Amino acid sequence: MTSTTQNKFRKIIIAIIWIIIWQIMASFIKEEILLPSPLIVFKKFIYLLGQVDFYKAIFLSTIKIIAGFLISIAIGVIFAYLAYKYKLFYDFISPLIRIFRSIPLASLVIFLLFWANKDYLSIYISFIMAMPLIFQNVYDGLSDIDKNILQMADIYKVSEIKKIKYIYKIKVKTFLYSSIVSISGLVFKAGIAAEVIGLPKNSIGNNLYNAKVYLDMPNLFAWTLAILLVSSFFEITLKKFLGAKND
Repeated sequence: MTSTTQNKFRKIIIAIIWIIIWQIMASFIKEEILLPSPLIVFKKFIYLLGQVDFYKAIFLSTIKIIAGFLISIAIGVIFAYLAYKYKLFYDFISPLIRIFRSIPLASLVIFLLFWANKDYLSIYISFIMAMPLIFQNVYDGLSDIDKNILQMADIYKVSEIKKIKYIYKIKVKTFLYSSIVSISGLVFKAGIAAEVIGLPKNSIGNNLYNAKVYLDMPNLFAWTLAILLVSSFFEITLKKFLGAKND
């Protein structure tokens, strides 16, 4: 048995142990409204898989969160480059970056509910949560470039486009990829949390809120399971895609 197979087998065993612990706790509590059993949650999840609205909510929430994430990557990279090249721009953008990183999620969502359409709330929140981290990582990567290399490029009159392609891109790539993977899960959690507050139609957050209002704990667990699966799939796909790009 290879080490990879052993690792997968160990993870499966650990998951089974936790499910058994869950079942024991549910049997001890004996209150579905507090802690439903794994079997009840699984049955509810299977039921959701047969509902068209389930797929609609998953698709719309996921596509909005990913859209906000992609925009944050593009803007974060551009802002980091401009901040690296121009000290004035760095001084100008730094307060905004600090505000985005410091403001509580709930406050941010409530502010946006006054100013923006709630149907696009998860796009804005995903962008605001991810952009400062992308910016900082890319800026750190650019700042880490050997100044001697840049001086040599200037001596030989290398154009800015070629610097970006052959110097900046190579150095920043590792910083950017690691930040994208590390915050992908955070972006999903923040986007869905925003939906729970804003309650846009046909969203995962709206369904979570309804489960809470109607005290439907199995439904809440089933939707949470769906979130975990979608988020994990997105993160695994990112790792494979970026890993292939890195080779």
